[in-house]
Amino acid sequence: MRVATAAVLFDADDWIVLDKPAGLLTTPRAKGEDSLVGVAQRLRPKSTHWHPLSRLDASVTGVVLFALSDWAIATAAAAKEAGEYQRWYAGLVGATVEGDEGEWSWRIEDDPKDRTRRRCGEGATSVEALTRWARLGAGERATALGFVPVTGRTHQIRVHAAKAGASLLGDVAYGGAKRLTSPTGSVLAVPRVMLHARAVKVPGRPSVVTSPWPSDLAALQTALVPTMAAWPP
Repeated sequence: MRVATAAVLFDADDWIVLDKPAGLLTTPRAKGEDSLVGVAQRLRPKSTHWHPLSRLDASVTGVVLFALSDWAIATAAAAKEAGEYQRWYAGLVGATVEGDEGEWSWRIEDDPKDRTRRRCGEGATSVEALTRWARLGAGERATALGFVPVTGRTHQIRVHAAKAGASLLGDVAYGGAKRLTSPTGSVLAVPRVMLHARAVKVPGRPSVVTSPWPSDLAALQTALVPTMAAWPP
């Protein structure tokens, strides 16, 4: 059986930041299943905890910060409570997005027709959700957006983007296209959800840890949105 690996972006004291590849679960669904948690355990076997502060969907790539001790878990919780836990995502959507920046604040609830999905709604299971977005670049067929999830709901960015009429490319569950035509006329396949966790700030430290753009997203971005602003800004 192939053992999962991930690049180490930051490793100090009670923190480690890993660069999650597409296709790897953040946490295992069943005993013995490999995941990014397993990678962290192999890299830091003497730690007492391997607590991921974000749980990226399997097809989503990028930074995941792990708290490796009781102190780190408490520090991260305090940072979240104070609104100081900062993360930056970026993605490609198959729509024209008006404006330079904005906020999506629709509440998110379970989808009664599919327990693996979420939707925007005001039902009994709904919770507050807030996503800030910025337009990083635009082409004829797609727009590059940067996202800052203020809350951390399941599928939050994906659900909010779909509600806004700007589903992420490749996100079939929420209306995203699996293929599209480039401005030059070639057909482009979209292999996965085009969402990348770009950067995270480790609580109590000044530096921001950044993940390089994955090759599949970078290739589509070059073809569809040739000019894109830096992110984080």
